[in-house]
Amino acid sequence: IHVKEHFNKELDKAITDLIVTDMLVDRIVGDKIWLLTTEGVYIAQNNSLTRVLPQIKVRCMSIEQDHKGNTWIGTNQGAYYVTPERVVHFTAKNGFTDNVVNEIFRDIENNIWLGTDGSGIYKFNDNYVTFDETQGLSSKIVMTIAKGPQTGEIWMGSYNGISVYKNKAVSGVTIPSMNEISSHINFLYTDHNKHIWIGTPGGGLWKYNGTRIEQMDKGYRAIAYNAIIEDSSNNIWLSTNFGCFRYTYSSRKLTQITSQFGGGLLEMGRDSIILGSQNGAYLLTGQKDVRRMDIKGVNGSSILCMLKVREHIIFGTADYGLFIWDSKTGTIRNISSRTGLVSDHIYSLLLDSRGVIWVGTGRGINKLNSTDFNVIKNTNENDLLVECNQNAILETEGKIWIGTTKGALVYRVNPVKASNIKPFIYISSVQAHADTYKGKALSRKVVLPFKNNGVTVNYAGIYLSNPAAVMYRYRLIGLDSAYSEPSSNSSMTFTSIPPGKYTFQVNAVTKHGLTSANTASFTFEILPPYYQTTLFKIAMVFLTIILIILTVYIILTLNERKRKFRLRIKLEEQFKIRKQTAEDFHDDLGNKLTRITVLSEVLSSMINKDDTEKRAILSKINKNVDELYIGTRDILWSLNPKNDTLSQVLDRIKDFGNEMFNETSITFKVDIDIDGKDTKLSLDMSRNILMIFKESIHNALKHANASNVTFSARLNDGMLLISLQDDGPGFDTEYAKNGHGVNNMYVRAKRIKADLNITSGASGTAVCLIVNFSTLKHFKNV
Repeated sequence: IHVKEHFNKELDKAITDLIVTDMLVDRIVGDKIWLLTTEGVYIAQNNSLTRVLPQIKVRCMSIEQDHKGNTWIGTNQGAYYVTPERVVHFTAKNGFTDNVVNEIFRDIENNIWLGTDGSGIYKFNDNYVTFDETQGLSSKIVMTIAKGPQTGEIWMGSYNGISVYKNKAVSGVTIPSMNEISSHINFLYTDHNKHIWIGTPGGGLWKYNGTRIEQMDKGYRAIAYNAIIEDSSNNIWLSTNFGCFRYTYSSRKLTQITSQFGGGLLEMGRDSIILGSQNGAYLLTGQKDVRRMDIKGVNGSSILCMLKVREHIIFGTADYGLFIWDSKTGTIRNISSRTGLVSDHIYSLLLDSRGVIWVGTGRGINKLNSTDFNVIKNTNENDLLVECNQNAILETEGKIWIGTTKGALVYRVNPVKASNIKPFIYISSVQAHADTYKGKALSRKVVLPFKNNGVTVNYAGIYLSNPAAVMYRYRLIGLDSAYSEPSSNSSMTFTSIPPGKYTFQVNAVTKHGLTSANTASFTFEILPPYYQTTLFKIAMVFLTIILIILTVYIILTLNERKRKFRLRIKLEEQFKIRKQTAEDFHDDLGNKLTRITVLSEVLSSMINKDDTEKRAILSKINKNVDELYIGTRDILWSLNPKNDTLSQVLDRIKDFGNEMFNETSITFKVDIDIDGKDTKLSLDMSRNILMIFKESIHNALKHANASNVTFSARLNDGMLLISLQDDGPGFDTEYAKNGHGVNNMYVRAKRIKADLNITSGASGTAVCLIVNFSTLKHFKNV
């Protein structure tokens, strides 16, 4: 509807009779409209309708125009490619399909896509032009290429004869021979006279002089001609299976120079020819002297082609790539598939007008920089996997012609700049154990349990210019900081990932270094197992501390039990010893004291009653015996283990007080209340408490001049308070400390870790011993 304004009424009437299947407004010429009909192709321009492309006689289905202005037309029998120079019909014969082309599309990268009915989708590659049978060649296996005698003429030889490309048309050339092998062309070569030399593998050596083809090796049979050059003296050198031959125009004869099987040929200098053989290189000088060239790496190699670049000679071998020999220094350098070549089988070499060395190999085409001989990184993503043929390479009119097993490839010397549109990368899916994450789920962080600590990430790069050229670099932030080396793998699997937070990032990279404008990423977290969580670690620290404490406690408890056990045994032994000692001491000392008493009584009966002096001495003896008996009784009481309790000690002090104040004018009172909390005491504890208050009672009796003395014991808030109070006039406590009695009382209190307070005044004197009940128990025997 929008295009109708381009037409006038006469065009409307003309178009009315046509069945239009598709139409296109020309992007180069604005008023030019292409119309596809069931009858052919029409162009509406300048108010006229013209039928074009009469060779298209099939039903046209679709049309598109590329960025160069060339037109594509899809038909029910393949597709037509229309340029100002030629029209190419793409069918099954030249690698396309004979099926219907329903749609043609040009993408943002200016690639042309063709959608077919039943044969899938095709993409057109216009970085080179291919000549094969579809353009009229006798065979797609082009063995050799040479410039023709006329301008713009290209001769191509195959094993089905010679094809000549001229004025956008291809014609054939027939060799006048009944020998079928004469149509098997090994090489074509144009000499200085623009004559075409034709070499065959046993069908003769021929030359086209501009008017006719004549045989140049009459008399020779079964010679396979492999290579040819013309030296600076216009001599023709031929490499054959029988060695090297030279043809001179003056004699018009072939002369055999060597017998080595010949490969490539190269003029090294005036009157110097290098002959490549199956076993290295030979140097021919003076047109007759032959010697082997001793070049490391070249020796033993099959030399298929050679090229001279300044002082360097480049040898193309059948198995070891290129050897670059510096004829001045003798140094040698090898370039092979390990250093950038697509193959180590080198069939052809050419130095073009830009200084680029073209290398035809068994798997495609490489280029070298003629300055440093480094492999030029291919900026053309659409590499063709093709086998080149020997010495089948030519530069003419800004184009490089290369003979291959898939036809003659024509490249531009100045190639079209590669597309700078960057590829796009995205993550299609992520698999983690039995779960699959796609779409929006990939934009969120995924949390995975530790048992599912493996993920597989699937990703894809979109690069319409050449999808097969896309490679990928990835990294897993959290494990790696640097990207991996480029790889063609479109998925990556990570297993046994340790707990943590991770981000997977991936870029798409093309062969000539274009990196995707975006970076696809996926964030996930692997949860730690319970035994790696912070809570568990804290719990383990606490448990460890508790176990250490428990262990220490158990050890201390066991040691304490052992100590107590040893102490119990020791105390039991002491108990037995104390008991035995008390019994022995009582029996022995008691007997002695009784005997002294009896003897003193006997002596008293023998002394005169009026002898007062002697009787006074006997009275002192009896008194000392009584005191010794009382003291012995205290010792025996202390030695008796049955008396090692607090209640026994207090009762002993009470009995001692009653005994001391008996038959005196002093009233002795007792007030003991320990709430029934009796405890066993050590010998040292009971002995010192007893001695402190015996000394206090003795001092009260002897020095206090009191009427009342009170002994009391109380247990208050864990403290045991034992005191002795009197109502005497008191004494100077500071002066009393100079005496041995009071001083010993303080020493004994300190020994049992007790506090002893002695206060004295007009109202009386008080001796107070304060003992912590826990300390009291600490001093137990057990």
